[in-house]
Amino acid sequence: MKKTFFIIPIVLMILSFSVFSFTSGDKQYDSKLVGIWKGFEADKETKGVEKHWIQERFKNGTYVIMFTAKQDCEIETLTEKGKWWTKDGKFYELSNNSKNIDIYNYEVKNPQVVEFKSIQLSGEKNDTYIFSDYRMDVD
Repeated sequence: MKKTFFIIPIVLMILSFSVFSFTSGDKQYDSKLVGIWKGFEADKETKGVEKHWIQERFKNGTYVIMFTAKQDCEIETLTEKGKWWTKDGKFYELSNNSKNIDIYNYEVKNPQVVEFKSIQLSGEKNDTYIFSDYRMDVD
C-alpha cells in the first residue's frame, strides 16, 4: 500500500511533464519579434482601405494590436488580442475572436524591420498580402 502512494505521485508528475512538453514544445517564440511594432498599408489586403496599426508582441506568446482603418473618409478603430508563435520560419497568429490561424512567411530584414508574406488568412489560402512591421523605440 505504501508503494502505491509513492508511485502514484511519481506517475502523475511524469504525465504532467509529458503533457506540458507536448502542448508547448511545438510552439517557438522568435525573440526578434517581441516588442512594440507599427505598420501601415493601403489597398493591399482590401481595395480602398488604408490601415495603420500598433502591435505589442509579448515574450509569452500573446499580443495586443490596435488597428485604425480608413475607407471613404470613414475611420474605424479596432483592438484585438490573441496568441502568436513561430515555427520553421513561419509566423502564426490566432486572434481571441477567431478560430482561424493566420500564417505568414516572415523575414527579419534588420532589428528594426520585419517583412511578412501571407500564406493563409482567415482560414483561406492567400499568398498575396505583404506588409512590414517597424520597431518602435520606447524609452
